[in-house]
Amino acid sequence: MLRLMRNHTKIIMIIVILFFVASCFAGYGLYVRGNRGRQEGMRDYAVAEVGGKTVMRSELEKAAQQISERYGNNVTSADAPGIRKAALDGIAIEGELAKEISDRKIEAANDEIDAEYKRAMDSYPTREEFAEYLKRSGRTERQIKEDIRKHIQMRKLFESLENDIKIDDKETRAFYDATKPFLFKRPAGFNVNIAAFTDKAAAEEARKEIAAGGKWDDVIAKHRAALEMATSYDKPMLMAEQMLQKELPVLKDYPMNKVTPVEDAGANRSYIAIKRSKEAERVLSFDEASADAASALKNQKMQQAQQKLFGDLLERADVKILDESIFPSNRAEGSAASADKVD
Repeated sequence: MLRLMRNHTKIIMIIVILFFVASCFAGYGLYVRGNRGRQEGMRDYAVAEVGGKTVMRSELEKAAQQISERYGNNVTSADAPGIRKAALDGIAIEGELAKEISDRKIEAANDEIDAEYKRAMDSYPTREEFAEYLKRSGRTERQIKEDIRKHIQMRKLFESLENDIKIDDKETRAFYDATKPFLFKRPAGFNVNIAAFTDKAAAEEARKEIAAGGKWDDVIAKHRAALEMATSYDKPMLMAEQMLQKELPVLKDYPMNKVTPVEDAGANRSYIAIKRSKEAERVLSFDEASADAASALKNQKMQQAQQKLFGDLLERADVKILDESIFPSNRAEGSAASADKVD
């Protein structure tokens, strides 16, 4: 855990999400700011100043606990000073990030905010349950929409960074050559066509038609009203042998190119499948993997651009620590840096 905390460019990414974005969504499940970070009986006092504003101990501990919860049981009491420093850095970045967004004149239109808010409401079964959530959490529509505004502005800032990223064929090839043993190695397995249905009777009928010689795609299209998902016949799914045995055990010893009986997939779902061909383990060629390699390289560069931005924001932030005793000592930070160099 300590080694992870030393790498501020990585922890910054988590901090910014926690402080500037995650208060809005976690996959459209709304995140609730709680009071679990406040330690009962602890004397509250000013521990730092960020941009001329006072940071209280309770605020810092609350932020630190949010970070700690991301790491679960990996956090020990020895990590507390480093986590507090990371939390303070996050508070500093939040302030500078707001300035950066303002300087770049990045806006969120009301219709964008309203659309995101509606998606948040739709993530609950009923409007009444959403209203109950608001009541229980103590949050208002206005507060949530303000968080949504920040979320949209952050997304647009990231998009502006992405527009500056350029990938050429030479870089893509070099990335592929360096990563192909582990990123583009395809395991041994089977090519499988699968179709899942919400209606077992439709699955039985589709199975009967395919077994009688009907074309997979034509039969699947005929029963699309009861279809949850299906692979195209020309684009089967590659399943590693271990995954096949776990997820589709009926196919383990089933003949090739024969449609299976209708199988239960749970939650009132049924499926049929065809084991098409066996594939040996191999590394995908550059022609096969070039699009994925370019995408992975772009994502890597995007992360680097985000990390640089957050690092620059932290560097320009005006931070004054008032209580040095609760943060890592300069000696401890120096030792951590030395350890990283040894690695």
